[in-house]
Order: sequence, then C-alpha cells, then structure tokens
Amino acid sequence: MFTTQCVFFLCVNCTFSLVYSGYCEISISIKEIRCDCSSRNFTFIPTECPQNTSGLYLANNDLGLLGKETFSRYKQLSYLDISNCNITSIDQSAFDYLTQLKELKFFNNPLNTFQSNVFAPLTELRVLSISYTLLSTYQRESWSDFIRITTLLCDDGPSNGTFSEIFSTMKSLNFFEVDYQSDVIYNFTFHSFKRTPLKHLNINSHLREIEIDAFAPLELLSSLIIPNQNFLKLSKTLPALHVFENRQMEELDLRNNFKNYGEYVISADLFAYIGNICLKRLSLGWNGIRRIDAVAFQKMKYKHCLETLNLNNNDFDYHQDLIVLYFNFFINIKRIDISSITSRSIKNIREQNSNGTGILDHRAIFDTRSDWSIRLPSSLEFLNASFIIGRNDPINSITFKGIKRLEIVDFSYSSLADCNYTVRGLQNVLILNVSHFKCGLLNPYFLQSAVNLEQLIMQGSSLSIGLKYDHHSQFLSGLERLQYIDFSRNAFEDRFRILTFKSQLDSMQSLILEGNLFTSVPLNLEEFNRLSFLNIKNNKIAYLTTKETDAIEVLFRKSNRTMTVLLDGNPLVCTCASLDFVEWLFTTKVKLDSNGSYSCVENDGNITTTNVVYNHLRIMRIRCITTVWLIFSATLFGMLLLFILVGYRYKLHLQYFCLFIGMANPLFRKSKEESLEYDAYVAYCDGDYEWVYGPLRIFLEERRNYKLLLLDRGDVLAGEHRLFSLNNSISKCKKIILVISKEFVNNDWAYYEATVGIEHFLGLQARIIVINLENITKTEIPQCVLQMMALDANDHIRKTDILNENNIFWKCLDKAMKR
Repeated sequence: MFTTQCVFFLCVNCTFSLVYSGYCEISISIKEIRCDCSSRNFTFIPTECPQNTSGLYLANNDLGLLGKETFSRYKQLSYLDISNCNITSIDQSAFDYLTQLKELKFFNNPLNTFQSNVFAPLTELRVLSISYTLLSTYQRESWSDFIRITTLLCDDGPSNGTFSEIFSTMKSLNFFEVDYQSDVIYNFTFHSFKRTPLKHLNINSHLREIEIDAFAPLELLSSLIIPNQNFLKLSKTLPALHVFENRQMEELDLRNNFKNYGEYVISADLFAYIGNICLKRLSLGWNGIRRIDAVAFQKMKYKHCLETLNLNNNDFDYHQDLIVLYFNFFINIKRIDISSITSRSIKNIREQNSNGTGILDHRAIFDTRSDWSIRLPSSLEFLNASFIIGRNDPINSITFKGIKRLEIVDFSYSSLADCNYTVRGLQNVLILNVSHFKCGLLNPYFLQSAVNLEQLIMQGSSLSIGLKYDHHSQFLSGLERLQYIDFSRNAFEDRFRILTFKSQLDSMQSLILEGNLFTSVPLNLEEFNRLSFLNIKNNKIAYLTTKETDAIEVLFRKSNRTMTVLLDGNPLVCTCASLDFVEWLFTTKVKLDSNGSYSCVENDGNITTTNVVYNHLRIMRIRCITTVWLIFSATLFGMLLLFILVGYRYKLHLQYFCLFIGMANPLFRKSKEESLEYDAYVAYCDGDYEWVYGPLRIFLEERRNYKLLLLDRGDVLAGEHRLFSLNNSISKCKKIILVISKEFVNNDWAYYEATVGIEHFLGLQARIIVINLENITKTEIPQCVLQMMALDANDHIRKTDILNENNIFWKCLDKAMKR
C-alpha cells in the first residue's frame, strides 16, 4: 500500500509540474503539497493550485486587496507567505476558513492598520512574521486573537524604546526575534513582557548600551541572543546580566559585539556576571578579545553547568597560553570552539625538554625535540582548534590526556613545522580534521593512536611528498574502522602503493581525491568491499579505461547498487580511444554527477559534451574504424613500396642473400642438386677444344662418371640461339668449370659466358671451378674471376695425349667436383 501511494504521489507530481509549470511550481510529498507562486506578478489569488494545498507561497506579487474569504479555496493551508505583496487593505473575513493555518508571513506590506478580529479565524496560528509597527496598531479589544502565538518575528521595533502592551496578552509567546530600532535597551523596554512566558529572545539592532535592569521583566528567559552589535562595550553590556543571577539558562550569545571600543580584556568582575548564571551554552566569538582574566574561569559560580563554549575568532595574546588548562574547570563541558584565536603558541602544554634522535626511513634528523602533554576535560565531545598559529618548534609527540568521550576534533590549519611526530590519546576520536598540515615530512605513525577513527580529513597537507617515503605503508595501518577519507588537493600524481589502504578494504565507504593530479584511478577499486562513494573531480583524467569502469561496476554490485562517482572538472577527451568510456557513462546504473554529461575535447580540439558524443556514438565508431583501416592501409602500402624500392636498388644483394640462405640449408641444397641434369657446365674457347674433349672429359666422365654439358657436343637443342642456350644450360648444372687461357681472357663471348655463370652461382664459390690452363698475369684475368681460387695446370697437364690421374691437379679437381 505504501509503495502504491508513493507511486501515485510521484505521478501526480509529474503531471502537475507539467500542467502548471508556467504559473506555479507544485511539489507533492506524503506529508504536504506545496504551491510556489512567488514572484509571478499576480494581482489575484491563483486558483491553479490543488485545493488540498498545505503550503502556499505568494511573496513578491501585487495582490493589493485581500477581499472577502480570499483563501476559501485553500481550506487546508498550514503555511501562507504573503510578504511584499503591496497589500493595502484586508477584509475582516479574508482569513475565514483558514482554520488549519499554523504559520503566516506578512512582512513588508504598506498596510497601515488591521480591521478588528482579522486574525480571529486563525485559531491554529502559532508562528507570525509581521511588522512591529503594524502589529502595534491592532485594536485592543481584539488582542486575544494572539493568545496562542508561540513564535513572533518582527522586522522593526518600537521607535520610543518600549514595546506595546499587546505583548502582555500573548500568554503562549515562547520565541521573539526583533530588529530593534533604538540604540539603547532601557529598563522599561520589556515592561509589557512581564506576564509573557518568553524563553528565547533574539535582538538585531545597532545597540550602544543596555541598561542594568533592562531584562528584569523577562523572568522566564532562558536564551538571549544579541549578535553583531558593533558599538557595544563590555562594561555597558555584561552588568545587565545580573538579573539572571542564580538562574538556569540555555544560551547566551554575544558574538561579534565588542570590537570597536577598545575593551578587549574581560576582568574577573565582569566575567562574574556570566559566571553567576547556570549557563549551558556561551558564545563570545568574533569579539577581538585579547585576554580573559586568569581567575575568571576559576571563580565561576556555576562552572559545572557549562556544556558549550565558543571563543572562536578572538585575538588572545601570549598571556593566554594556559587558557586550555582552565577549560578543565568545566567538568561537564561537551563542546569547545577556540578556532582562529591567533595565539602565538599552543595552549595548555607542559613541555618536557629532551634530547633525542627522530629517525625515519627516508630522512635522519638529529635535533632537540620535546614531548608535549595537553589535558582536556573528560566530558569533552567536540573540539575545534583550527586556524591556530602555533609554535614551529620540532617535537617528538603530542599526548592528549583526560579525554574519554572526545569524538570530533578539528585541527585544520593549525599545523606545526612538520608532521614528524606522533599524536597520542586519540583512541575515542571518530572524526579528525587535520587539513592543511605541513606533512611533507611525515612520521608514518602520526595517527596510530586513533584506532577507532571513522572519518579522516587531510586536505592540502602535502601528503604526496610525505607518503612517498612511507615505504611500508604504515600511515593508515591499523585504522580498521576508517569509513571516510578525504585526501583532496594534496598534489598526488602517482598511484598509491598496493598496501596503502590495506586496513580499510572492509571499512572504507567514501574516498575523496578531488583536486589532485591523477591521470587515472590511483588504486585497485575491486579490492574494496564497501566503497560506495568515489570523488575524483578536478584531476587530470582524460577518460576511464575499461578495466577501471569494470572495477566500478564490481563496486556497484558490492554496494547494493548505491555506488556514486564524481568526475566533473577533469579534462576529458572524446576520441576514438574513449568511446567505450562515453558509452559507459550513459549505460551504467552507477550514479554520476551531471548525469554523466561532461565537457570534453574532440580530436580536432573542439569542445563538446559526452552527451552529444553518445547521441552520435554509432557514427563516431564507424568514423574511427575507417580511420584505423586508412592508417593501416597507408602504412602497409608505404612499407610495400619501400620494400620494392629497396629490393630494386639492392637486387643483387637480395639475390645473394636469398641464395645464401637457401643454399646454406642442406635439405634445400640436396633436393636442388638431385633435380639437376648435369654435374658441370664447361666454359672454354675454341683453342682449348682438344684439352677439354681430351683429358678433362676423359677424367671427369669416363673415369669419375660425372656428366658434363658441352655446348659444342650437341648437348643443347639444335637451332636454339646461343644466348638462350647459355642461360638454359647453366641452370641445368650443379657447377661451372671455367677453363681460362690467353684466348679466353681476350674473347668477349667467353667473358660474357663466365659472367653469366658466376652470377648464377652468386655466393656459392664452391660451385665455380676455375682452371688456369695457361700462365696468365693477374692484370689479364677478368675481374669477376680474379678473386676465386683456381687450379693451375702445368705443361704436363696441358698435354692432350697424356692423362696421369695421380697428378695433384686431377686430385684437386676431383675434390672440387665432390664439394
């Protein structure tokens, strides 16, 4: 039933917002229906709001006249704001039927007077905001209309310094706030309040003096707030509190009152006017106080009553070094605010001077360091000691003693010279703010005593330097209850060490890393079991990788689908590499700031939004794929073209390389040789015909069974051109034998024949056999043959009618043929 009702309200709200958005803004919840028609220049009461509207906002219109039964349509109103509506007349029956109205705002209207009993129908009216001048004109016989008013707010006060007798009939008035017009509160100012049960009084004015018995008629007053009176003096204010002596009061707020008249010291006698009241909350902040007499706290009559003390933004001098010590007189104190008191030294410190050596693993320091001890009231629960200018002396430790209930501590901007010390006694602290500390030099055991800490705030504390030297990740070790960590604006760039948050894997719920210099998520998110809020705004992240978004999705499932990630302020890019990230922004169920629509920069430098890119995601993907293939094709074509050009330029070298690689392979060489028809091609000149066909042929073919290819023997096709036959013949042979003679070196055909043969067997010198048949000088031998080993024939060998195969020449030739 509850779910159905919520859905119904949600649907109705959406419908009304759509229908009436041009006139009034309507919001509907289970408890109320609000209709905001303020600042619409209406000259009449709108009828567009639902009849069961409970809150009607009509401020800043031009209604002019409220006629008979003006609000009869809205009989269930409990709140009505008709301030600044230029109302000049109200009919006696204007408020008829508003029997449920509890609060009425009627400020700043030019109405001069009310008709009698205008407010009579408002039987449930409890809170009234109205001009005092207008209220004081209400007919005496109708004053009973205000008998049920509990809260009254007036934007002006009596010009003659005394309040109207109408207040004497307000038998239920509990709270009164007034912009008092006079600069003096007289003894008779509150005379009409003598029978009024007023408990809370808030006076805004430009007071110069409060007469000594001004508050005497306020017999039940328990809260007195007089702030921002820049012309008051201590001596003209505090004595007026004597009427509250020995009474119990909830609050006395005198903040920002005593700056301009040079009374910056509260003597024991002046402070006694406060001390003689059983006061729970005291605020003396922003008063420029330089000193409170040393015995003032000690002589307080009702020290045990004080629960909250606010002395912030004063100018205490060095005489107040022991002010914290005096706080121990307040045995029931719960909250102390001494922020921005601009003292030159830390208070309530008992220094124990000792010489010692503080050695960290990253820096050795030998100096004189002291141990400080600070005793605080055992009842203290909250301490704000931020923005205190303290000593810069190096210390070993600070120990807080006496505290048993202290849960919230704010030390922001109150850093010493460094963080190379330990803080002890924080076992019960749950929330700790040490932002803007100088922790470039950091003791890794700085916070080890805060074993129950749940929230740690360290903004702008130079942790990027301090944690760099925490090699063993001891800084957060042991803080296993830590749920909230704020490391904003610490200039972090690198990822955290793997073990930095090892003790918080099961406790961390919120991690704030805003305003650093990270270019990616700096830790392994999937290791955390309860993390549900991650703030990485204003870093240097271009986009999240698929691995990072997958880790966030894991946290989303672990956090019962309540994960929130803040990314605004990062220099995001919308390029081909980040399209998966853009798609994730609008498909994930993780809650994102700006609903995932962030500013980003495209490839061409234009600024757009992730929402625009997502709406054209398919086109962007096609464009990116086309670009990738274009780059790949261009690169492949360029490499191919380069290969062709290089191959053409160095074709001989490539041939040599390919032949060398191929021929070096025994299997290739063996299969190649087995497929060839002839064992050797013999290149010679006609003048050497008899030797070639004689001893050479007989030795190789008849006695060694080699098969030679001899062009003159008819081993080639008849009629084939000599050039073609040469190329075809050499390719059929395993080797080539060059018979060099004087005729050979002078024969062009022989030179060409040798060149073709050598090129064919390029890199395979073992395939080329050179026989120097005659004695020839090196200058006569062709260049292509000169560098090759040759067999030299002597006169005996050159004889054509003798063949002695035991001669060394024939043995070497036989060996060359076998290679």
